[in-house]
Amino acid sequence: MRRSKAKSLSKAPVNHATVIHGVRWNLVTTVLRRIISLALLIALASWLSQSDFGVFRTYSLILAIASIFAVIGLDSNLITSQRHTELNAFSFAQIGSGLGLLFSLLLSLSSVWLARLYQSAELGMLLKCTSLFVLVEVMRKLFRSMAQSRLKFKELALAETWNVVFYCLTSFSVIYFYRQVWVYVVAYFLGNLVETVYLYMCLKPFHSLQLRRIFSLKWFGYSLELISRNRSFLTTVSVIRLLNTYAGNAPILFLGTLVSTALMGQYFFATQLIGVPVLMFTMAVGQVFYPVFAQIGRENTIQSIQSYTRLTLSLGIPMLLVYCFGLGYFVPILFGGKWDAAIPLLFFLIPFFGSSMLNDPISGIPFICRKPHLELIWNIISLVVRVFALYAGIKYGFTIAVLLFSICSAVMSLLFYFMSLRLLHTKLLPALASLSQWGAGIALLSIALLYVSTLPYALMYIALCFAIYLFAVYIFAKPVYTDVRRILK
Repeated sequence: MRRSKAKSLSKAPVNHATVIHGVRWNLVTTVLRRIISLALLIALASWLSQSDFGVFRTYSLILAIASIFAVIGLDSNLITSQRHTELNAFSFAQIGSGLGLLFSLLLSLSSVWLARLYQSAELGMLLKCTSLFVLVEVMRKLFRSMAQSRLKFKELALAETWNVVFYCLTSFSVIYFYRQVWVYVVAYFLGNLVETVYLYMCLKPFHSLQLRRIFSLKWFGYSLELISRNRSFLTTVSVIRLLNTYAGNAPILFLGTLVSTALMGQYFFATQLIGVPVLMFTMAVGQVFYPVFAQIGRENTIQSIQSYTRLTLSLGIPMLLVYCFGLGYFVPILFGGKWDAAIPLLFFLIPFFGSSMLNDPISGIPFICRKPHLELIWNIISLVVRVFALYAGIKYGFTIAVLLFSICSAVMSLLFYFMSLRLLHTKLLPALASLSQWGAGIALLSIALLYVSTLPYALMYIALCFAIYLFAVYIFAKPVYTDVRRILK
């Protein structure tokens, strides 16, 4: 077998301080990005229609699926490989760019069929004219993977921040005058292009990504060898991502073929609002834990998971509850009834997003343990369960379908969480006991919030309930505040 002359990438020493530093940088910049994005969402919800929101979300998910086909799991191979080489990055660039162009063409050719499937002529026009954004997504994933594999969390956080700042400023500047969904689509993916260019300049992968190598048949042979050696892993990863993407977004991708784009817009609006605190947790922590878990020992991995689990159960999910109750009061005030139909969805999605906060940051454990077939089985079961829940629920209405989907998703996420712990040879009974204790506390807080939300001056009582809860956590769960201080100091 031919061997490349590529040099191995240097690996930074990994310890708990690396994790904390990465989480801190990502958390700070994620808070900034989500605040800016929330301001844009409020403006867009006033300027664009519910159907526009539905078209945008359907379009972005179709591009996400196309990029999964184009990347074929090469990003996971780059991150999890114990021997990070320039060949891994080069093969990603060469094969990914070729497949990106191919699927851009296929997407453009299938735009008419997709427009009919999702009942939107505007969606078809967008896909036909902007399908090359698939290539942008492939290159973005390449440089994000390189940054993660080199543990360049600061650079990655800044790149994402520039992305959000660019597309938000562009949207604010243009959409007020041209209230069309295509403006938002173009601004959003140009922001991704800005992120890609920034990471390219920071990482300086000039040697491994020379154009003469990209078009070299000799180096193409090296790339094919790498894919052949990792064929099983890459195939499994790609199938898992397709299943996971479809299952997690089934209310759009499945129900979108059955109901109007306006209902899809309501769902997207609700998920964007509720996603503010969720993404602050999962994005800030997940993109740090995944590459770090791939390079540290089992004991350190378990320690990091235990710390994150405490933070999620004690602070993350309770904050999500309080946030949703607050949104129930502010949405009618901000939008004058335009989005009132989305308010029930906010509460029905709490099980889905709450369990995601616990599950998403450790979702790479089966990949890292080189047992992705277990996640494949889980994803197949999860897809069947979620789609069946939507199919059964839609007979009783869109909101009931979303509620059943949310509950089933929460159950499947908890099963995945325990499967991941099992892969790390962790005792499950202590984890189950801890989860049950915090679950009881969350249930009591939910009941209290539900009761006080019916009283006059409800917002004041909601804040008081949360303050009492935080005081109880401080008294009875000292390790939680130890974890918080470790991140903030």
